[in-house]
Amino acid sequence: MVKIGSPSNYTVQVYPDEWEYDSPRDRTLHENIFSVALNLHGLVKVVPAVPAEPPPLAAERPPREHEFTTADEVRWCELLHSPYSVTPDDARAGTIREVGVPDEPATVFYVTGEQFATFTGELWELAEIASGSNPRVRRNDVLDRSVFQFVEEHILSSGRFRPGDATSLGRSAR
Repeated sequence: MVKIGSPSNYTVQVYPDEWEYDSPRDRTLHENIFSVALNLHGLVKVVPAVPAEPPPLAAERPPREHEFTTADEVRWCELLHSPYSVTPDDARAGTIREVGVPDEPATVFYVTGEQFATFTGELWELAEIASGSNPRVRRNDVLDRSVFQFVEEHILSSGRFRPGDATSLGRSAR
């Protein structure tokens, strides 16, 4: 069997979550939240600032998202239920926190508000070229962007990247 492509030069997809919604209310609740898929695996969520602790509704993850009434609920739900996420918090910048259920916690990487603003700007630009269902943008094409330098240097090298996700990127699990 011949493999085509290189897992270490993985594909990149960037989706603004608000694009998934038709109603202005839902688009506003999901504003500036991005889904970043690495080789169709290793989903990283980039989520605007959240309060220190999750609102009860977000922690419970209701069966229908339309039950959310605040952006904080939506944002915390993303942090709690995404394997890896990045969010701004100047006081916690440079730290990592596990949230959610103990048997499969979500990992949150904190950055400064300034870093986050840079990441968001880059992700909006990349969404225009990397949001299709047939990924063509590759790791090597985006390594000049701060957000992907962060993904490489902090998320993929953190020792918290799950074994299946690491394997899909041609990396060994730690």
